Amino acid sequence: MLSKAVALLLVVNFLLPFSAATATEKPYFTGQQPSLADIKQAQQEAAAEDKLLMLVLGADWCHDSVALMDRFNEPSLQAELQQKFVMRKVDVGYLTYGFEITEAYGQPTYYGTPTVMIIDPENGQVLNKSDWQYWTNAASHDAQTFANYFVHGTFSQPASATEWQQQVQAFEQRQAQRVRAGFQAVSPLLETYIESNRGQAKAEFQALWSELAKFRNEVFATTVKLNQQSNASEFPDFALQSWEKNEQ
Repeated sequence: MLSKAVALLLVVNFLLPFSAATATEKPYFTGQQPSLADIKQAQQEAAAEDKLLMLVLGADWCHDSVALMDRFNEPSLQAELQQKFVMRKVDVGYLTYGFEITEAYGQPTYYGTPTVMIIDPENGQVLNKSDWQYWTNAASHDAQTFANYFVHGTFSQPASATEWQQQVQAFEQRQAQRVRAGFQAVSPLLETYIESNRGQAKAEFQALWSELAKFRNEVFATTVKLNQQSNASEFPDFALQSWEKNEQ
């Protein structure tokens, strides 16, 4: 479980996700949009090789997605990863793709980029949901942190969902639709901002991006916390967001 300090760092980092971003000469994600059938084939491959399936949902405009893949391509780590995982990359575009893949594995959305999904190929269970947002801050983690997690770390099967956790899943499903509506609202501004070399739509984009970053991180952190409880008196009520007000 992330500490409050780390959680705060994640939020701050999300507010300015492009300030240090640089274009990669050889794109990692552009054009990497495997079909669900392709992903299922990779899952079968992982099962046959007694490995875990790793799906990396990211984008080349995202500094942390590029940083993650830079680390993964370091020779020593790359060799270790190949022994443990069958990996597939998924280009999320401007936050418009990848949802059908998360849904196929029982998750209503991703919450940021990159999202690293580690999956048991035998049953399709996601093994690292609570850690997803940690790796959206990949550029801030050193080589040893990568090795500790991906090479030396173990990934346990989640227990069968209790009645309470089923209620949490329903709550997350509702909030995830709000997050995805936020992605849909920010997507054209993000595309304009990136394609104009971060010159156009800057103020409007950054305002909406910051609002969305705060909301999606709150939703994620809340659902993780709720899943670790046995019950709660009530579910939190998140305020209406600007993209929702515009639809009224």
